[in-house]
Amino acid sequence: MRKTLIAGLAATALVGALGGRLSATPTIRALRRHNDTLAEQVRSDRLTGVLSRAGLEQAYAASNDHGRFVVVVDLDTFKSVNDEHGHPTGDRVLSALGARLADLASRHRGWAGRLGGDEFALILADCTASQALQIATQAVAAIVTDSRTGSVQVAGSAGVAYAAATTSWSNALTDADIALYHAKQRGTITLFEPGMTYPQPPAPRRRARDVRERN
Repeated sequence: MRKTLIAGLAATALVGALGGRLSATPTIRALRRHNDTLAEQVRSDRLTGVLSRAGLEQAYAASNDHGRFVVVVDLDTFKSVNDEHGHPTGDRVLSALGARLADLASRHRGWAGRLGGDEFALILADCTASQALQIATQAVAAIVTDSRTGSVQVAGSAGVAYAAATTSWSNALTDADIALYHAKQRGTITLFEPGMTYPQPPAPRRRARDVRERN
């Protein structure tokens, strides 16, 4: 009798455990889907659909088995677009640039992403310096869009840097950013060279660009 009772209790506990596990499965799956959605949102930029800064860093880490080029792209007169034509027009310009960079990345086995504001980046894992410069040239070609006040045309600048397999994301991005500074000053796409430094302290970067845009 006692053995029968113990066996019955054990069976009941087992059924309860299985039932609890089965009933929890939909909840666990829903949580996993939710987490996957949140992770994808972190990796992607909502406005343009390209990778976010975090997504770019992940892509860069995934390409660490060989050297690659990092291209930083910045629009030259974006502030004036927002000021004169409104933020919806500015958003269309950013979306158009994102689509262009995504297309270039897909055609050259790379990744495209938005660093923030009007700054974007390309990671090119399978090209030469000459090819990277050509791709950068295509990336910064003028974007033309319409607004309530007429046609808007915006061009950009680009800095290019080679990053060896062991180069950190932070260092690669800094090198490309330094090259971008020089590109802004020279008016031409610039390839980072060893020893190249910021032509001015990075802190007033946006103010300096805004001054150039107003002049």
